[in-house]
Amino acid sequence: MNQLLLGLDIGGTKCAALVGTSQGEVLDRRAWPSEAQQGPEMMLQTIVEHARDLLFEHPKVVGVGVAIGGPLDCAKGVIHSPPNLPGWDGIELKALLANALGLPVRVEHDAAACALAETRWGLGRELGDSPTLIYLTCGTGFGAGLILHDKVWHGRNGQTPEIGHIRLSEDGPVAFGKKGSAEAFCAGASLPRIAAWRYPERWKDHPPQGPQLNDLWKAGDAEATAVVELHAAMTGRVCAILADLLIPDAIVLGSLAMHLGFDWLTLVRQTFIDEALPANAAACRLEPSQLGQRLQDLSSLAVALTP
Repeated sequence: MNQLLLGLDIGGTKCAALVGTSQGEVLDRRAWPSEAQQGPEMMLQTIVEHARDLLFEHPKVVGVGVAIGGPLDCAKGVIHSPPNLPGWDGIELKALLANALGLPVRVEHDAAACALAETRWGLGRELGDSPTLIYLTCGTGFGAGLILHDKVWHGRNGQTPEIGHIRLSEDGPVAFGKKGSAEAFCAGASLPRIAAWRYPERWKDHPPQGPQLNDLWKAGDAEATAVVELHAAMTGRVCAILADLLIPDAIVLGSLAMHLGFDWLTLVRQTFIDEALPANAAACRLEPSQLGQRLQDLSSLAVALTP
């Protein structure tokens, strides 16, 4: 049965509300800047307003799926201080939205939500029965969603994996409260962090943002190239760790794989192949999302469909 669903994608940079079907077709959509510095109360007010507008226009919606950065307790739908959502400390998101919208609500880590969508409608369809697929956000933050044998992996109390908090180096830029963390090296927002840390004389006060750094890299700027190469190497190292630990069928790379393209992905793959056990690297497809620009929207719909 093709049901109507409401999806909410809540991020540190942008938010979106959409209505779609259980077959993965988006029918209506609203998007807006998060303005995360305003805190959860103002953000939630805007989210609910857009959601109610969509529900008014699509009264047959039967459920709500929410994709949001962690840490969070997925079972209870409580958000616990995501690094890119200041003030979201102990926010009972599931209960608040169910109250405001009068519909059943499911809340999931944004990386796991993308992994669900990619498994249901993207690369997962090529991996056979009960695939093991990992999605790395590589966006404003750096999160990992784990689909192990066709099921999302959570901790005993609904906790989500927080790979961004793992320390990759004793030295490095700071993110997720930790110097040298995976979030500090591998998120999309890490490119200016790395530039300011690695080359303070040039970029400490005014580090280049991702598009500018990408332009400098493509133009052959030596320091920009070193920044991108370090970023890609650290991302490849995380992929190798995951391949050796979990032996997945595929690791899907998020936003930066699309924005920086094939050259960046090639660098990631080089480190991945160098550092993972050869059998594990050979068994694991390391690719950008097949869903491309549709992934974020479909991620929240996939959450709404989760049993």
